[in-house]
Amino acid sequence: MNTNQARGTGNTVKILFLGQCLQYGYAGVSRYATYPSVAASILTAQFPDLCFKFDVKYLYHATGLKALLRHRLLLTKPDIAVINLPAMFAATAWRVNRIYEIAPELVDTARSFMRKVEAKVKGLDPKAPKRDTLLDRAFAWHPPLHIEEYERLVADALLHARQIDECRVILMGPGGFNEDTTEDYEVHSLELWSSVNEMVRRVGERVNAPVIDVQGILAKHGGEVFINQNHRFSEHGHAIVGREVASVLAGEIRRRRLGQSIAAEAGIELI
Repeated sequence: MNTNQARGTGNTVKILFLGQCLQYGYAGVSRYATYPSVAASILTAQFPDLCFKFDVKYLYHATGLKALLRHRLLLTKPDIAVINLPAMFAATAWRVNRIYEIAPELVDTARSFMRKVEAKVKGLDPKAPKRDTLLDRAFAWHPPLHIEEYERLVADALLHARQIDECRVILMGPGGFNEDTTEDYEVHSLELWSSVNEMVRRVGERVNAPVIDVQGILAKHGGEVFINQNHRFSEHGHAIVGREVASVLAGEIRRRRLGQSIAAEAGIELI
Protein backbone atom coordinates (compact mmCIF):
# COMPACT_ATOMS: atom_id res chain seq x y z
CA MET A 1 0.00 0.00 0.00
CA ASN A 2 1.41 3.39 -0.96
CA THR A 3 0.75 7.10 -1.23
CA ASN A 4 1.87 10.14 -3.15
CA GLN A 5 1.90 13.79 -2.14
CA ALA A 6 -1.07 15.05 -4.18
CA ARG A 7 -4.71 14.50 -3.33
CA GLY A 8 -6.39 11.88 -5.52
CA THR A 9 -7.87 13.55 -8.58
CA GLY A 10 -9.82 12.34 -11.56
CA ASN A 11 -9.78 8.55 -11.46
CA THR A 12 -7.54 8.26 -8.39
CA VAL A 13 -8.91 7.73 -4.87
CA LYS A 14 -6.61 7.79 -1.84
CA ILE A 15 -7.81 6.00 1.29
CA LEU A 16 -6.09 6.15 4.69
CA PHE A 17 -6.70 3.53 7.41
CA LEU A 18 -5.81 4.52 10.99
CA GLY A 19 -5.98 1.84 13.68
CA GLN A 20 -4.11 -0.74 15.72
CA CYS A 21 -2.97 -4.33 15.21
CA LEU A 22 -6.27 -5.34 13.57
CA GLN A 23 -5.01 -3.56 10.44
CA TYR A 24 -1.66 -5.31 10.26
CA GLY A 25 -2.37 -8.95 10.99
CA TYR A 26 -1.12 -11.15 13.81
CA ALA A 27 -0.81 -14.84 14.74
CA GLY A 28 -3.77 -16.53 13.06
CA VAL A 29 -4.53 -13.72 10.60
CA SER A 30 -2.20 -12.60 7.80
CA ARG A 31 -2.06 -8.99 6.69
CA TYR A 32 -3.76 -9.98 3.44
CA ALA A 33 -6.80 -11.24 5.39
CA THR A 34 -7.31 -8.08 7.49
CA TYR A 35 -10.35 -5.86 6.96
CA PRO A 36 -8.41 -3.08 5.12
CA SER A 37 -7.07 -5.65 2.65
CA VAL A 38 -10.53 -7.23 2.25
CA ALA A 39 -12.08 -3.81 1.64
CA ALA A 40 -9.31 -2.88 -0.80
CA SER A 41 -9.87 -6.03 -2.85
CA ILE A 42 -13.62 -5.44 -3.02
CA LEU A 43 -13.28 -1.79 -4.03
CA THR A 44 -10.68 -2.56 -6.70
CA ALA A 45 -13.03 -5.13 -8.25
CA GLN A 46 -16.11 -2.92 -7.85
CA PHE A 47 -14.55 0.18 -9.44
CA PRO A 48 -12.19 -1.16 -12.16
CA ASP A 49 -11.98 2.29 -13.76
CA LEU A 50 -10.51 3.85 -10.59
CA CYS A 51 -6.93 3.84 -9.35
CA PHE A 52 -6.83 3.29 -5.58
CA LYS A 53 -3.96 4.20 -3.29
CA PHE A 54 -4.24 2.70 0.20
CA ASP A 55 -2.24 3.89 3.19
CA VAL A 56 -2.24 2.12 6.59
CA LYS A 57 -0.96 3.94 9.68
CA TYR A 58 -0.76 2.91 13.32
CA LEU A 59 -2.86 4.81 15.87
CA TYR A 60 -0.94 4.03 19.03
CA HIS A 61 -3.16 6.06 21.37
CA ALA A 62 -5.99 8.60 21.17
CA THR A 63 -3.78 11.32 22.68
CA GLY A 64 -1.80 11.38 19.42
CA LEU A 65 -4.77 11.35 17.01
CA LYS A 66 -4.81 15.10 16.42
CA ALA A 67 -1.10 15.30 15.59
CA LEU A 68 -1.24 12.12 13.51
CA LEU A 69 -4.17 13.39 11.44
CA ARG A 70 -2.51 16.76 10.92
CA HIS A 71 0.67 15.08 9.70
CA ARG A 72 -0.99 12.58 7.35
CA LEU A 73 -3.58 14.98 5.92
CA LEU A 74 -0.98 17.61 5.07
CA LEU A 75 1.62 15.12 3.82
CA THR A 76 -0.37 12.63 1.75
CA LYS A 77 -3.81 14.30 1.41
CA PRO A 78 -6.09 11.25 1.42
CA ASP A 79 -9.60 11.60 0.04
CA ILE A 80 -11.08 9.38 2.75
CA ALA A 81 -9.75 8.37 6.19
CA VAL A 82 -11.15 5.35 8.04
CA ILE A 83 -10.39 5.62 11.78
CA ASN A 84 -10.85 2.63 14.08
CA LEU A 85 -11.38 3.67 17.72
CA PRO A 86 -10.90 0.67 20.05
CA ALA A 87 -12.29 0.20 23.55
CA MET A 88 -8.84 -0.74 24.81
CA PHE A 89 -7.84 2.91 25.29
CA ALA A 90 -10.54 3.09 27.98
CA ALA A 91 -9.98 -0.43 29.28
CA THR A 92 -6.31 -0.48 30.19
CA ALA A 93 -3.23 1.68 30.77
CA TRP A 94 -0.88 2.51 27.88
CA ARG A 95 2.73 3.65 27.68
CA VAL A 96 2.50 7.13 26.14
CA ASN A 97 4.83 10.11 26.34
CA ARG A 98 4.56 13.78 25.49
CA ILE A 99 6.60 13.39 22.31
CA TYR A 100 4.02 10.97 20.90
CA GLU A 101 1.22 13.44 21.59
CA ILE A 102 3.08 16.07 19.57
CA ALA A 103 4.81 14.01 16.86
CA PRO A 104 3.48 10.42 16.72
CA GLU A 105 5.14 9.71 13.37
CA LEU A 106 8.55 10.53 14.85
CA VAL A 107 8.00 8.06 17.69
CA ASP A 108 6.76 5.36 15.30
CA THR A 109 9.84 5.80 13.12
CA ALA A 110 12.16 5.57 16.14
CA ARG A 111 10.29 2.51 17.43
CA SER A 112 10.57 0.77 14.05
CA PHE A 113 14.32 1.48 13.95
CA MET A 114 14.77 0.14 17.49
CA ARG A 115 12.95 -3.08 16.61
CA LYS A 116 15.27 -3.69 13.68
CA VAL A 117 18.35 -3.01 15.82
CA GLU A 118 17.19 -5.23 18.70
CA ALA A 119 16.12 -8.00 16.29
CA LYS A 120 19.59 -7.98 14.71
CA VAL A 121 21.36 -8.00 18.08
CA LYS A 122 19.18 -10.84 19.41
CA GLY A 123 19.12 -12.78 16.13
CA LEU A 124 15.34 -12.42 15.75
CA ASP A 125 13.22 -12.08 12.63
CA PRO A 126 12.72 -8.31 12.04
CA LYS A 127 9.42 -9.11 10.28
CA ALA A 128 8.02 -10.93 13.32
CA PRO A 129 4.96 -9.48 15.12
CA LYS A 130 5.64 -6.12 16.76
CA ARG A 131 7.44 -6.21 20.11
CA ASP A 132 8.06 -3.63 22.80
CA THR A 133 11.49 -2.02 22.61
CA LEU A 134 13.69 -0.20 25.11
CA LEU A 135 12.09 2.98 23.74
CA ASP A 136 8.58 1.77 24.65
CA ARG A 137 9.63 0.83 28.13
CA ALA A 138 10.95 4.36 28.68
CA PHE A 139 7.46 5.83 28.26
CA ALA A 140 5.24 6.67 31.21
CA TRP A 141 2.02 4.77 31.79
CA HIS A 142 -1.15 6.63 30.78
CA PRO A 143 -4.16 5.47 32.84
CA PRO A 144 -7.30 4.21 31.04
CA LEU A 145 -9.17 7.06 29.40
CA HIS A 146 -12.49 8.10 30.88
CA ILE A 147 -15.19 8.07 28.21
CA GLU A 148 -15.55 11.85 28.45
CA GLU A 149 -11.83 12.39 27.89
CA TYR A 150 -11.76 9.89 25.03
CA GLU A 151 -14.67 11.68 23.36
CA ARG A 152 -13.03 15.08 23.82
CA LEU A 153 -9.75 13.90 22.28
CA VAL A 154 -11.43 12.38 19.23
CA ALA A 155 -13.85 15.24 18.61
CA ASP A 156 -11.09 17.84 18.99
CA ALA A 157 -8.87 15.93 16.53
CA LEU A 158 -11.62 15.61 13.93
CA LEU A 159 -12.75 19.22 14.19
CA HIS A 160 -9.14 20.35 13.79
CA ALA A 161 -8.71 18.04 10.79
CA ARG A 162 -11.75 19.60 9.14
CA GLN A 163 -10.15 23.04 9.45
CA ILE A 164 -6.97 22.03 7.64
CA ASP A 165 -8.20 19.57 5.01
CA GLU A 166 -11.27 18.38 3.10
CA CYS A 167 -10.64 14.68 3.71
CA ARG A 168 -13.85 12.73 4.36
CA VAL A 169 -13.66 10.83 7.68
CA ILE A 170 -15.34 7.49 8.46
CA LEU A 171 -15.32 6.27 12.06
CA MET A 172 -15.28 2.66 13.25
CA GLY A 173 -16.33 1.73 16.77
CA PRO A 174 -14.84 -1.12 18.83
CA GLY A 175 -15.49 -4.76 18.03
CA GLY A 176 -17.60 -7.06 20.13
CA PHE A 177 -16.86 -8.23 23.63
CA ASN A 178 -15.47 -11.75 23.62
CA GLU A 179 -16.44 -13.23 27.00
CA ASP A 180 -13.83 -16.01 26.95
CA THR A 181 -10.90 -13.60 26.53
CA THR A 182 -7.87 -14.07 28.74
CA GLU A 183 -6.60 -10.52 28.19
CA ASP A 184 -5.87 -8.72 31.46
CA TYR A 185 -7.62 -5.35 31.24
CA GLU A 186 -8.10 -2.98 34.13
CA VAL A 187 -11.71 -2.46 33.03
CA HIS A 188 -13.17 -5.57 31.46
CA SER A 189 -16.91 -5.35 30.83
CA LEU A 190 -19.55 -5.42 28.14
CA GLU A 191 -20.80 -2.08 29.45
CA LEU A 192 -17.47 -0.38 28.73
CA TRP A 193 -17.32 -1.68 25.15
CA SER A 194 -20.91 -0.50 24.62
CA SER A 195 -20.11 2.91 26.14
CA VAL A 196 -17.18 3.41 23.76
CA ASN A 197 -19.40 2.35 20.86
CA GLU A 198 -21.99 4.96 21.84
CA MET A 199 -19.25 7.55 22.25
CA VAL A 200 -18.12 6.94 18.66
CA ARG A 201 -21.72 7.36 17.49
CA ARG A 202 -21.98 10.70 19.30
CA VAL A 203 -18.77 12.00 17.79
CA GLY A 204 -19.91 10.88 14.34
CA GLU A 205 -23.13 12.85 14.70
CA ARG A 206 -21.26 15.90 15.99
CA VAL A 207 -18.79 16.05 13.09
CA ASN A 208 -21.17 14.62 10.46
CA ALA A 209 -19.05 11.52 9.84
CA PRO A 210 -20.40 8.07 8.90
CA VAL A 211 -19.97 5.50 11.68
CA ILE A 212 -19.46 1.80 11.04
CA ASP A 213 -21.08 -0.12 13.89
CA VAL A 214 -18.62 -3.00 14.10
CA GLN A 215 -20.07 -4.14 17.42
CA GLY A 216 -23.56 -4.38 15.96
CA ILE A 217 -22.33 -6.17 12.84
CA LEU A 218 -20.39 -8.82 14.76
CA ALA A 219 -23.18 -9.27 17.33
CA LYS A 220 -25.20 -10.96 14.57
CA HIS A 221 -22.65 -13.78 14.50
CA GLY A 222 -21.22 -16.24 17.00
CA GLY A 223 -17.82 -16.49 18.65
CA GLU A 224 -16.22 -17.60 15.39
CA VAL A 225 -15.68 -13.94 14.47
CA PHE A 226 -12.98 -13.74 17.18
CA ILE A 227 -9.77 -15.62 17.83
CA ASN A 228 -10.22 -17.96 20.79
CA GLN A 229 -9.75 -16.25 24.16
CA ASN A 230 -9.03 -12.89 22.54
CA HIS A 231 -10.85 -9.79 21.25
CA ARG A 232 -8.99 -9.78 17.95
CA PHE A 233 -10.98 -10.67 14.86
CA SER A 234 -10.56 -14.07 13.26
CA GLU A 235 -10.23 -14.25 9.47
CA HIS A 236 -14.00 -14.72 9.34
CA GLY A 237 -14.50 -11.61 11.49
CA HIS A 238 -12.16 -9.59 9.27
CA ALA A 239 -14.08 -10.72 6.17
CA ILE A 240 -17.38 -9.56 7.68
CA VAL A 241 -16.00 -6.19 8.79
CA GLY A 242 -14.09 -5.73 5.53
CA ARG A 243 -17.28 -6.13 3.48
CA GLU A 244 -19.05 -3.51 5.59
CA VAL A 245 -16.10 -1.10 5.33
CA ALA A 246 -16.06 -1.59 1.56
CA SER A 247 -19.80 -0.89 1.38
CA VAL A 248 -19.50 2.39 3.28
CA LEU A 249 -16.44 3.45 1.28
CA ALA A 250 -18.24 2.63 -1.97
CA GLY A 251 -21.06 4.95 -0.94
CA GLU A 252 -18.58 7.74 -0.26
CA ILE A 253 -16.84 7.13 -3.58
CA ARG A 254 -20.13 7.35 -5.48
CA ARG A 255 -20.99 10.56 -3.64
CA ARG A 256 -17.58 11.96 -4.54
CA ARG A 257 -17.95 11.03 -8.21
CA LEU A 258 -21.41 12.59 -8.32
CA GLY A 259 -19.96 15.81 -6.92
CA GLN A 260 -17.21 15.76 -9.54
CA SER A 261 -19.76 15.19 -12.29
CA ILE A 262 -21.96 18.07 -11.15
CA ALA A 263 -18.91 20.35 -10.84
CA ALA A 264 -17.74 19.38 -14.34
CA GLU A 265 -21.12 20.20 -15.83
CA ALA A 266 -21.01 23.56 -14.07
CA GLY A 267 -17.50 24.20 -15.36
CA ILE A 268 -15.96 24.11 -11.88
CA GLU A 269 -12.54 22.43 -11.45
CA LEU A 270 -12.22 20.42 -8.22
CA ILE A 271 -8.75 20.23 -6.69
